[in-house]
Amino acid sequence: MDEVKKYYLHKDDFSKLHFEINDLQSYFQKHRDHASKAHTHGFYQFIWFQSKGRHYIDYEIIEHEPNTVVFINTNQIHYFCTDSINDGVLIHFNDFFVNQFNQELAQRFSLSIFNEIGKPYIQLKQDEVSRFRNVIDLINEEIAISDKLQKEQLFFLFCSLLLSAERIKCKNEIKELYKNPDFMLVYSFKKEVYKHKNTFHKIDFYSQLLNTNSKKLTTLVKQYLGDTPAVVIQSIKILEAKRKLANKQSSIQEIAFDLGFDQPTYFTKYFKKATGITPKEFQSLLP
Repeated sequence: MDEVKKYYLHKDDFSKLHFEINDLQSYFQKHRDHASKAHTHGFYQFIWFQSKGRHYIDYEIIEHEPNTVVFINTNQIHYFCTDSINDGVLIHFNDFFVNQFNQELAQRFSLSIFNEIGKPYIQLKQDEVSRFRNVIDLINEEIAISDKLQKEQLFFLFCSLLLSAERIKCKNEIKELYKNPDFMLVYSFKKEVYKHKNTFHKIDFYSQLLNTNSKKLTTLVKQYLGDTPAVVIQSIKILEAKRKLANKQSSIQEIAFDLGFDQPTYFTKYFKKATGITPKEFQSLLP
């Protein structure tokens, strides 16, 4: 099997929206060479297939009907099948896009929609198709407007779309998901990491908190979230750091202490190791 390449959305350029909406068929034709090969992303994909077809997700071909919405989590392996029409709507977005406005929603969607458990898609009914199309039209209209409120408008419009998707998914399978003890363990782990994001804890702390062992927790987190517990912990810490830095309400030193760092210099090293840039450089890249 060829090397699985990983792609990023506006990597290290935080002056961008970290949100894109594309006509799916045009996007696929433009990026056909890499889009039709197994690959992964450092961002989320919301794919609305408007025709019947097939899509490859995590070593399995998904046969989908018209008006199927597929959710691709970060680090999930997938590709577009060349024997499908692949028409519809494709949305890319990062945690940073949602997190800068509402961290609770970022956490919620990562657990309820982009959780890699159960079916990774929903089937839209006719009234739901009309609702989704209306919101997509509004998002496209907003993309054409460039002013200081554009980002907020896009956030609220897109969140309404995700909430509608969450409602449909919950109706279809959420009760079954919550009967899955492995899912609940990973779900609880991620919730606890968010809860303790301003302090430092290793996996043993979370294992004891969740009445399990480190080996089992590591295995399940890697299975369902695509990364080790250490990487998940770091990514949530960095996400919180970016949110605080983007608000520009506190000094870098204050943010460092808020996040549980003993020294601002350690925070700077930690942030740069994870992102490739310093907190100050991150702020300078923001609009």
